[in-house]
Amino acid sequence: MICWNPPPMGWVKLNVVSGFSIARQKAVSGSIIKNEEGNILGSGFRVHHLVGTVALAEAIALLHGVQFASEMGSRYVIAESDSRLVINNINSKEDDYSETRPLTWDVKASTRNFSECRFQFVAREGSSVAHAMAEEGLPIRLFLG
Repeated sequence: MICWNPPPMGWVKLNVVSGFSIARQKAVSGSIIKNEEGNILGSGFRVHHLVGTVALAEAIALLHGVQFASEMGSRYVIAESDSRLVINNINSKEDDYSETRPLTWDVKASTRNFSECRFQFVAREGSSVAHAMAEEGLPIRLFLG
């Protein structure tokens, strides 16, 4: 069973999630920040208009999550997303020519206030708290319907 794993002592873990509607070109992103004891330090949601793909929705969710962690004053951050594509683009040393390029560049730039930030892929089941928050924070059935 895949479950949430705490960050190392002194670090926080940021989990992000997004929901996306092709028909409405809307996305919702949610983020949750927890410490090594599993205590929630902050969470938030945003609705985004004119989003055309799932990859863009995930990149937007990660950007807003990283900005949120920075605003909270976090110094050591592990950012997790269930989008392998977006995480790979951010971690790549090669030039990113994907549609998410402007967003992944902004994500990297937003980490300058951190002492250290790691980006990693986590299966959807490993971020169940963020997904549950998204379902509670915005009626996904109405949003995506």
